[in-house]
Amino acid sequence: MKIMAIILLFILLAGVDFPLLIKKRQKKDVVVYSVLILTGLTLSILVSFDVHLPNPTKAVESVLEPLGSLLKTE
Repeated sequence: MKIMAIILLFILLAGVDFPLLIKKRQKKDVVVYSVLILTGLTLSILVSFDVHLPNPTKAVESVLEPLGSLLKTE
């Protein structure tokens, strides 16, 4: 039941935005919006199944920490 509610919510969100983007002929925006909405839908369904998802902050820290140490001037 929870998954059906999630899917219905995403369909409603897309149903509001997609016609406007298509009407304005914004093909790149439609592609980007589709990728983001499908990513959000997938992550929402995984969370509803109690799947452990990695914290994105750790990935950002691992990339930015070496850059920070290069920029330090001590």
